[in-house]
Amino acid sequence: MQKLAIIASAAILAAASPALADDWDFLLTNNTGKPIEKIEVAPSDSGVWAENKVDTELNKTGKVKPGGKTTVHFEKSPSVCKFDLRATFEDKSSAIWSTINVCEYSYVIIAFTGGKPTYKVN
Repeated sequence: MQKLAIIASAAILAAASPALADDWDFLLTNNTGKPIEKIEVAPSDSGVWAENKVDTELNKTGKVKPGGKTTVHFEKSPSVCKFDLRATFEDKSSAIWSTINVCEYSYVIIAFTGGKPTYKVN
């Protein structure tokens, strides 16, 4: 009987816990003119960066050459859609593209326009 009560309590706690993050992804095209060594994402304006979960079957080095494409894998909570993307380049410089809506768009093209980070989505 006590074992049943413990199991029931655990089930109630599990049901009452907040929703967990889901695995999420989008296709990134690198039109920056520079090789990317590392890609990170964070909920917009949070500064809590998470590294791209590189799919080693598709991209063994994790680098994205200029004009190249890669899939960016990360965890997204159900209530957050806008993310910032930070790319660190082969020359060790980095740039941030802000407020990319990953709920509405699956394809992101990053570039520089006038030396500033810009992006297009579809």
